[in-house]
Amino acid sequence: MAKTLKSKLLLLFLILVYIVGFCLFYYKYVPLIKSFQMALIPFLFIIIALTALNVEWGILFFAFSFPLINNLPYFFGIYGHIPHAPTALVLFLAFFAGWLINNLFSDSEIDFNYPVFKPLLLLSLILLVSGIITFFRYANFFPFISSNIYELTVNVNGVSAGGALMSNLFSFLNYFTGFCVFFILINHIKTRSFIKKVLIVLSASALISLSFSLVQKYISISLGNMPFWVSLRQINSTFKDPNAFGVILAAFFPVLIGMAFALRKGLRLFPIGLIILSLFVFPSIGSRSGLLGLGVSVLTFFILFLITSRMKLKKKIIVTVSFILVFVLLSGAFLMGSKQASLHKRMGWSLNVLSNKISLRQLFTGRLDFWKAASCMVKDYPLTGVGIGAYIVELPNYSKLMGMGFRNTDSAENYFIQAGAELGLIGLLLVLWLFYEVIRQLRRSWKESLADNLGLGDNLSDNTGKNGGKDKYILIGIISGIICIFTNFLFHSYIGSYDVKYFFWLLVALVFACSMKKEKTEVRRRLNPELKIAAIILVLIFGAAHLWNSTHSLSLKSRTEQLGLVQDFGFYEAEKDQSGMDFRWTKSYGGTTIKIEKPVIEIPLLASHPDIREKPVEVEIYIVKDFFKHKKLLGKLTLKQSAWKTYEYSIPDEVGEEVILLFKVSRTWNPLKTFGTPDPRNLGVAIGKIQFKENMGKEGRN
Repeated sequence: MAKTLKSKLLLLFLILVYIVGFCLFYYKYVPLIKSFQMALIPFLFIIIALTALNVEWGILFFAFSFPLINNLPYFFGIYGHIPHAPTALVLFLAFFAGWLINNLFSDSEIDFNYPVFKPLLLLSLILLVSGIITFFRYANFFPFISSNIYELTVNVNGVSAGGALMSNLFSFLNYFTGFCVFFILINHIKTRSFIKKVLIVLSASALISLSFSLVQKYISISLGNMPFWVSLRQINSTFKDPNAFGVILAAFFPVLIGMAFALRKGLRLFPIGLIILSLFVFPSIGSRSGLLGLGVSVLTFFILFLITSRMKLKKKIIVTVSFILVFVLLSGAFLMGSKQASLHKRMGWSLNVLSNKISLRQLFTGRLDFWKAASCMVKDYPLTGVGIGAYIVELPNYSKLMGMGFRNTDSAENYFIQAGAELGLIGLLLVLWLFYEVIRQLRRSWKESLADNLGLGDNLSDNTGKNGGKDKYILIGIISGIICIFTNFLFHSYIGSYDVKYFFWLLVALVFACSMKKEKTEVRRRLNPELKIAAIILVLIFGAAHLWNSTHSLSLKSRTEQLGLVQDFGFYEAEKDQSGMDFRWTKSYGGTTIKIEKPVIEIPLLASHPDIREKPVEVEIYIVKDFFKHKKLLGKLTLKQSAWKTYEYSIPDEVGEEVILLFKVSRTWNPLKTFGTPDPRNLGVAIGKIQFKENMGKEGRN
């Protein structure tokens, strides 16, 4: 059905809004390092152009690229000390832009008529509501309460609001963009031949990634790796970290086994080679959960293989036992022959739990404490949790409130527990509903394959039947890969690993595609009015409860008072001038908590802008009470020269109170850009030591 002019104009408006938002996101969160940009931008332009011209081309390029570019920032020294958007996320955002542009000029229909879209859509709404309210909470409800988004302290580790807002946004995108990957794929994977193309590009990507892992293993482990993982001697290949590499390799492993069964004799050498290379590399990854996932995926594959195969029972047993023996022998040989590999060492350390050399808590490397903190979050906020992206922010706060001995930040290390902690029981139930629908589809595709014994070939539009039903082994491999990631979700949340989430939803989309025709005839029905009303009521209840929590016990004001947080923001580190005077530079603003001791406050100020005589600097000084609910202007200054000057203000009504002294500066200057000196800071004004006295001086306020 052709799109109407009205719908095209609306879509064009949405595309323009999206592109503006994407550019702002790119400017804010993608490091503008020239060499890094030269490496990244070609990927983005290619995927936008390909997807805009043909969505299938875009899908193939995305499936090929997203496993390969996750470690790209590490080559340019961009690690955790430089907050940045994961490269796979940036790639998807560009892919999505191309998809929107393609939809503007094409008349392809978008189908929402799948049972899985009910929980997916409702969960997306809950995520959006939670994300918006949590964003406003960490922004101190700017512009309703605060006049700016200040870098207020949000937890006992001293994390600022900027870090919390980044966690909020990226956690939302981790869920939502994964859903979008699934949504796009399920609407564009139409044929058996296209599924095979996706598997081919994934295999090519795996070959490149595994080849690079050999470079890390034998040439330089620090190449494209983070210093933290280098210190542990764990390789990450082209992925964000070794855990992501381990689970994706483990999940793709049974797909390779399925391809080895499905392909003709000569072509089988390629997946078999990747299987051997995967086993050879795996010990150097050092991921115990990845090893668990690998075992689960292989076991699942052969259980399904035994049920499905038309071979006689005796032959089934021989094939299965033979493969398992080969797998065990190869794995054991690689593990024992590489005693210096990190996985060998970690497994040996883990086995010490059997001899009581280490405790169960040590074995789980802090997960039990993380899960305990998460359970307390659910207990305190059962309906809504603490907010999307807020678990990692609130974890140090809860560890202090619960008397636990750690203050480190991390995810909940469990996908479902993380969802419960951040979205409450409402969000957790929706996640479970969503995964239930996925499992239903796994079962449906499996049963169809078992019934007709033709696998992919019988269910898609271009079935030829020439492969004798061997494609069903690929379906078994995909199902086994999904179960592998399900297993790993119990020990990792992968909230920062977009590569894992995209790979998971890609596999799910392939399973849906395997029974596309039957699925669509079964579920072509729409939500009835009662369900729509129930969904609206549920979202409203969730939003109202979360807003109440965010303006009361979870608010920055409440957290500051409860945990004794020190609000000192917008300043650079303290330093001394030539006379030994202590001072700090502000950025465009600066705020510090002080207790008013006497009726008169003295504030030494200095502006050092090189052009201050031609362009004076305006400074506004405020006293902030009740966490920005009340703000009083002390004075508005015009600084015309670079010299220290002390300003006095009478504040008798505030004596004995604890307030925030806030400075707003009209403009900053950058020594590096102005003079080329090695100082990249954007300097506002310098604030000296603030003092109090009983009476104003003779000149009063200067």
